[in-house]
Amino acid sequence: MTANATSAFAAVWAAHSYGLYACSSIETPWWIMSLAGLCVALGVNLMGYRVIQTMGNDLTAINFMLGYSIECASTLTVVIATVVGMPVSSTHCQVGAVVFIGAASGGANAVSWKTFGKIGLSWVLTLPFAGGLAAAITAIGRTLIVS
Repeated sequence: MTANATSAFAAVWAAHSYGLYACSSIETPWWIMSLAGLCVALGVNLMGYRVIQTMGNDLTAINFMLGYSIECASTLTVVIATVVGMPVSSTHCQVGAVVFIGAASGGANAVSWKTFGKIGLSWVLTLPFAGGLAAAITAIGRTLIVS
């Protein structure tokens, strides 16, 4: 997820600084990569415990053996998708592996489908929310530039 946000930010910065066609010809500056790293560190320290709680307990109970199986399934999914040339989110693959392995090991009742639904809904709502936020920032920016 961080790479997606960092690359988009770097592309906008490059287009603003060097022109629209500069994105493929320059490297991402160190300060953008450092800022992304700091944001990841901040996110892990502030909310990482919630992600671990949700994935490891709320979605399904995970022990050592299930965790190993989940990591193998998620990694295999990403590798196969990469070989086929299909872009996938490692985060989505991880959640899918948790749900699949949890259901395969303990039955459908071992998975909190309500929690899984909330995760899926958050993924779907991210797109219109991000679009709306981008539109609002653009409108504010245009208003400030015109004024």
